[in-house]
Amino acid sequence: MQPLWERSNKSMGRKYIFTAAFLNFIGYYVCLMLLFYIGLGTLSLSVSIPLRLLILSCLTVFFLQNTRLKPKSETYIFLFFSLIYLIRIFSDALKGLPYYLGTSRLLLYYLSFDMIPFLLLSNIKFKTTDYNAIRKGILFSGFLFAVLAVVFFRNYIGTVGRLTSETADIDMLSPLALSYCSSLTIGVAISYWMENPLSLRQKFYFLLLTAVSVTPFFLGSSRGSLIALILPFIFILIIKKNLFTNLRTILILVLGLVGIIYISEELGSSLIERFTSTGSDIAEGNESAVRTIMWQNAFNQFVNNPIMGDRLKLDGFDIYPHNILFETLQCTGFLGFIPLSILLVIIFIKSFNIFKYTPQYSWISVLFIQCFTQNMFSGSIFSASWLMMSMAIVAAFARSENEIFSTALLSKKQNKNVAGKYIVRRKSLSRKLIII
Repeated sequence: MQPLWERSNKSMGRKYIFTAAFLNFIGYYVCLMLLFYIGLGTLSLSVSIPLRLLILSCLTVFFLQNTRLKPKSETYIFLFFSLIYLIRIFSDALKGLPYYLGTSRLLLYYLSFDMIPFLLLSNIKFKTTDYNAIRKGILFSGFLFAVLAVVFFRNYIGTVGRLTSETADIDMLSPLALSYCSSLTIGVAISYWMENPLSLRQKFYFLLLTAVSVTPFFLGSSRGSLIALILPFIFILIIKKNLFTNLRTILILVLGLVGIIYISEELGSSLIERFTSTGSDIAEGNESAVRTIMWQNAFNQFVNNPIMGDRLKLDGFDIYPHNILFETLQCTGFLGFIPLSILLVIIFIKSFNIFKYTPQYSWISVLFIQCFTQNMFSGSIFSASWLMMSMAIVAAFARSENEIFSTALLSKKQNKNVAGKYIVRRKSLSRKLIII
């Protein structure tokens, strides 16, 4: 029996990782939404920094309370990429090439949003209860976000195609935040429900969670969030060879698409219209397709300086290119793009292995794929907190305690030869998840 103090420390550790997950993913936007609602949106930056420090504090304490593991390839690859990116920041500063954030704030953001969280979480031996705490933190923050969005923006439901400061005539949260936070909540909830037995109470909670998240999803009307929601389930369909699972996934995708189209029409959302008109918007150079111009400019800057990249500032714009890969090419050239690409490939492989071998934790892979997709349409290197934490969680999963593998594998055993087959299967799974 464990000593009382040891059990207390583990309980506190779960509270720290719960708080970090709550605030890092969606809870941060809950705080911003409250600020905008009470008319203090101008204080968002003043609140953002203390929140980020709180997240780092929770992650640091959680790291110190858990078993630290020997760094693996992901850590060294990430450190090399970070070195190249930091060199670019200091190089631009020394050359007098200003960036709209300023050098000190850019450094603060990259260290606190990306570098420190990834290094802390990717080198911890997680427990099953830790992953449960992360999932609960994400879903609870998503529930609060959706409820507040419905309450605060109830007068605009069904009256605007996309809720922005212009259409609502108020200072408010970005529509991207509305749609991506809701998409993340729905994706994690559905993927967990698909692969885990739930009590009647849990099913009601997940249904309510999904139902309330639909409203801000359509109010935001982001094309990227729609892709982020669908893409993980397409990967599940491709990777899994189980007929029943594939039929179930296909059914969920079909019903989901029908529901999205129907609800979009009923609420007067412009999501489907914006998505289907993407090609014409690009061809006509409409404002809604301005990101393609950003991507082209970023790529042109890379072509002119392919080895080390050009500079942080994007030509023609006073903001990042809204695509983490194009931004990496622009800022760091091949020197930064190659290690980041290798790291992403490793994490994708680990995510696919989770889909295939430990489906009970598919929500972890869904979380990463959604965060990656978000950063392909709206993200930046220096503030990729969603992507970096989700990558670290996937990387850490392959190194977690054996109880995770045991639980996942034993649930699959339905015959009398469980004991003999379990040992061989467990070794095979460990090699697949840990060696990669």
